[in-house]
Parts: sequence; C-alpha cells; structure tokens
Amino acid sequence: MHLILLSLHHDKIPFSLALLLALSLLFAGCDKKGAAPVEPPVPQIPDRTGESGISYQILVYSFADSDSDGCGDFKGIEQRLDYLKQMGVQALWPSPIHKAASYHGYDVLDYSSIDPDFGSEEDFKSLLDAAHAKGIKIYLDYVLNHTSRDHQWFLDAKSGPDSRFRDWYIFSDSPQEDIRDGKIAMISTEGGAGYDRGQWFPAGTGSTMYHSHFWTDWFADLNYGPASSCEESGPFKAVCESADKWIRLGVDGFRLDAVKHIYHNARSDENPIFLKKFYDHCNATYKASGGSGDFYMVGEHFSAASEVAPYYKGLPAFFEFSFWWTLKDAINSGRGGSFVGDIQGFTSQYAKYRPDYIEATKLSNHDEDRAGNDLGRDRSKMKLAGAVLLTAGGQPYIYQGEELGYWGSKSGGDEFVRTPIMWTSDGSGLASARLTGKIDNSMLTGEISVEKQEQDSGSVLSLYRKFGELRDRYKALAKGSFEYCPAAAANPSAAAWYREYDGQRILVVHNFGPGLVNITFSSDKLDNMIGSNGSASVKGERLSLGAYSSAMFLQ
Repeated sequence: MHLILLSLHHDKIPFSLALLLALSLLFAGCDKKGAAPVEPPVPQIPDRTGESGISYQILVYSFADSDSDGCGDFKGIEQRLDYLKQMGVQALWPSPIHKAASYHGYDVLDYSSIDPDFGSEEDFKSLLDAAHAKGIKIYLDYVLNHTSRDHQWFLDAKSGPDSRFRDWYIFSDSPQEDIRDGKIAMISTEGGAGYDRGQWFPAGTGSTMYHSHFWTDWFADLNYGPASSCEESGPFKAVCESADKWIRLGVDGFRLDAVKHIYHNARSDENPIFLKKFYDHCNATYKASGGSGDFYMVGEHFSAASEVAPYYKGLPAFFEFSFWWTLKDAINSGRGGSFVGDIQGFTSQYAKYRPDYIEATKLSNHDEDRAGNDLGRDRSKMKLAGAVLLTAGGQPYIYQGEELGYWGSKSGGDEFVRTPIMWTSDGSGLASARLTGKIDNSMLTGEISVEKQEQDSGSVLSLYRKFGELRDRYKALAKGSFEYCPAAAANPSAAAWYREYDGQRILVVHNFGPGLVNITFSSDKLDNMIGSNGSASVKGERLSLGAYSSAMFLQ
C-alpha cells in the first residue's frame, strides 16, 4: 500500500501449532445452541508449481537508471536482468508503472498509460520480452480501491450530479446519515467500519463530500456498488478494460494493492466476492490470449494470518505478513523452537478456504521498516532471515535491497525504506531523483554495493545467490511440502523441518540464537550437506551450528 497506509498498526501475535490445537480442543465443546461445531476438513495440499519461483519486488524509480536522468526506468531493469537471474528470481513485481501524481505511483492518473519517466510502452514491451526470454515473469502492481484526485474520471465526477462519472466515486451531502441508513453500498456500518469523519473531504460543490479511506484528500475511492453486482458498475468495467490491455500485452499477473480496503468492512465477504469477480475476468482474458495455466494474482492484506485466510475465497495468493512478524520475533529473541508450528498454524487456516492456496512469503516491503532495521542492522541476522525465507514453504518475495543488507526506517519518510540499488562502490549512477534527498548516506558506503559484495563470499548478496541457486537445483526446496522435524526440539534456539517433493527429501536446520548449538539427529542422514550459512559442522549424528547459522542435508 502507499505511504498513508503505513501509519496503521498491526497485531504481531505469533502462535504455535500446539497452542492452536489446544485452543481447538478447548472450544470444540458446543456453540450457542449446544451443538458441537463441525470444522471443515483440511484437504491435502497438492503440488503447486506456481509457488516454486522466487519473486523480486522492484521499485522502478530507484532500481537502475539507464539514461543518467536520476530516475530508474525500464531499460535499466532490462540491463540488470542477469543480476536478478543470479538470485534465482523467476518473477518481478515492479512498483506501479501507470501515470500517477506522486513518486510512488499509488495515486493513478490513467490505468492504461505508462509513466513517461520510466520509458515508453515499447520500452516496457521490450522489458517483458527480455524477461520472458530469461524465464522471468512480470506482475504489475494494480490499485483498485482508489484513483488520484486528479484522475480525469474524478475531475469530471465532482463537477456535478449530472456527470456520467458521478456514480464512479462515493459522494454524499450527509455521509454519517447516509452510512447509517445503508445508502452507501461500499461502506458498511458492520464491524466498526462505518462513518469516519477523517475520511471525508469537500468535493468543491456546496456541502458535497467525497470519500478517501486513507485519511487524505490525495485519493478518491472508487464506487463499485454492491459486491454481488459490482461487475455491472462503470469503474469495474473500466479497470477490467485496462487490465485486459496489459494482459494481452504479455504481463503474467497482478499484485493487488490494499485489498481489504476496496469495500470498507474488511471482515465481511464483500472484498473476497469482488476479488473473485475481478480475478475470474482477468483469468478468462489471459486464457483467451493464449496464456499457459492460470493468471497469477496476489493480494496485499496487511493483517494477521487469521484475517487473511477468508480472503483466499477470492484470490489464489496473498502476502503472508505473519511469516515475517513471526520470523523477526524468533530471530530477535533467539528462540526458533516454535517457528515451524507457527507457520503450519497459518497454512492450516488458509487450507480451510482454498486447498491450492499460495502464501507469498516475505520479509519486509515498501510499507514497513526494512528487515535489516528490525534486526538491529546485524548482517548475521539478515543472512539468517534470507536463508529461512528461501528454505521455508510458500512463494518467497525478495524486496529490493534486502539482498544487500539494506536497513531503513519510515520514521523520517517512506523514501528511507525505498533506497536505490548501489551498483558501484563509488555510488555513481544512483537512481535517486524521486527520493528528494531522503537517503541514508551512512548506509550507502562502498562496502554495501553490489560491486563489493560480489567479491565477498560471505556477503548478504552471496547468501541470496547461493540459496537461490540451491532452490533451482533441489526442487524439494522450491516445491516441497513443509514438515516439522522433532530432532531439534531440545534446543530452544533451533528449528528444523523437512522439504519433500517427487521422492527428494531435504532436512533443513537453522540456529536462531547467538550461541553454538549441538543437535543429535539419530533418524536422519547428515552425510550429504548440500548447503550452509555461517558455521556448520558434522560429527557422526551430531550437527554443530554457530550463531545464526544454517545447514541442509539431502536424505
């Protein structure tokens, strides 16, 4: 989501699988009528090839500048595709490419055009073709809940009640009363999601107000009407028409921004209903255009796993924020013992709603303080976080700069977590123009650059490249099941699991703590270590792992 959403807080309450099971037993007695509730069976999770690849979140404006104007562009990305390929990246999620009013692109001016600072439509098509030639897909960032206040639709809509676009947005002369009386389908009073004075702004005509969920007049919320018939609305047809253009051009998927805010009761079924209609439309266009398999679509639902789970009724994939919240707590506390149970608890919730769910795992992103910041700028912890991300289940996303050990806090402005890639040790050619000087120069030293880290086998970049290559080589790491290994249970700082696919089984072990751990594996083979991070050694049945270290063994 854009910078306004960043002020929202979330609950970070990890839970273990053991606790989940205990609570299930506790509350399984009876419901209000005294009857025992029946939980839907958890289906077997099928092979999901769509979740095998590593994706990379790329900020177009700050990744790579090809023409020395200070702004990143499509040609810059195209020139750096080999850099991404070396990490095993199989898909790119670029920040919004559409013409927009702000630097970040989340206030769209035209869904069908491209920001000219990034290049032409022909430049984008060239990037698409070049990426596809290297086996890399492109997922566009698509904003569905609002447009810029300067979008031509909204400028026309606010001109008066007779505008053909009037019903495309949410207007009211008495919003509090209209919401109370059920006159605004997009805004429900259920669940405390009704009238909020800070979300209404003068439309410029008498007492008329317009709605903007993110407490700023920069955006204007689209009005799709009742979710059950949203496909009949003007804005739904318009955003679908633009989506069709990009799908036919060759994009492979969409990342959907702030999906819990499209309809303004996040815990109702309205958003999943809307999302399914949009997904079905895009998937049909994709197939009609000769696409292979299904169109990829991942939603951003900035909430705990329990709130995200019901949204799988609408889309095949969602970002798993709970993964990172749990992981950073485990690393910072030095206690990895409950990590596997926590993750299995999340996925068991998703499976109740969609057996072929795809959890898009991640560390931080553009809406959060960077992972490096949350981990105290400790390179050993950053490398461990990357190692866990690339060896656990799900479809992992790497955020631009994470592979270099970047840190940054939003406290000084969102730009500080959107730092340009430092390609050379002297910092020449930074794509920094749009960040208006909001860069932590104490971080951007020669040592953190791509040039220097490529020469250091112990760098953060080398860790991401090594583990990306391992995922390419061992399909169990990319596609395999995720199964708890009990051997590490006696060591509170350690976590161990198995990844298994098509007869290939791999034991993965991580030490989340700052001290040496020794673990005995009497039922597993330790004679074929296929990869490691930090310090790892084997003597007989005993594995010794140094602080924040990892090891993997082919069984």
